[in-house]
Amino acid sequence: MATTTNFGWTTPDDTALVKNGASAIRTLGSAIDTSFVDLKGGTTGQVLKKTSGTDLDFEWGTASSGMTLISTTTFSGVGSQSFNSVFSSTYRNYKILVNVASATGQVELLFRMRASGTDASGANYHSQLITGDSTSVAGERVGSATSGTFAQINNQQCGIEATFYKPFEAVRTTATILNMNQVSDIRVRTLGVMHSLATSYDGFTLTCTQNITGEVSIYGLAV
Repeated sequence: MATTTNFGWTTPDDTALVKNGASAIRTLGSAIDTSFVDLKGGTTGQVLKKTSGTDLDFEWGTASSGMTLISTTTFSGVGSQSFNSVFSSTYRNYKILVNVASATGQVELLFRMRASGTDASGANYHSQLITGDSTSVAGERVGSATSGTFAQINNQQCGIEATFYKPFEAVRTTATILNMNQVSDIRVRTLGVMHSLATSYDGFTLTCTQNITGEVSIYGLAV
């Protein structure tokens, strides 16, 4: 019997008997049916995705937007807020969006990495920041601290966008953070932060010397 070039489906030879045509058609149809079985199923709104590099190995799933919301947490009048089990092997990198205000005046918002409900409080945080205030630009470095610099906030609306890189993997966790706050006018700070221990973390804690009120949304980023 002959076979097709791409998928190797069985077809009758040119010299095959006509009386065997029904059987040959049934054999070919069954082979095609088996090959494309993964195309069956799915529900409204799903998309077809490759499961592996194997030919015709597909699966139906939800279309990814690139960012998947893991959790949103609101808090009010607290000195610290922990976020547990938000990092996992499902995602490599994470985007964290924060809206926050302090109780009274301008103050530093700090963070610590967290694993199994316990903060990493060793002197392993290193921060480099650049602050833009009107026409002035200033730099500052903090090394071997027991907390990482996260943002400078006050009692007005303060927005923070942080990207954490590989926090769940047993490598040095790094983060880039963009922070905007309002004093007499707008002040913008850009930070690079590193936690120097090659440890897996599943969460983090925000801490402040004043009580803080706000909302934190955590997103997993598609690779």
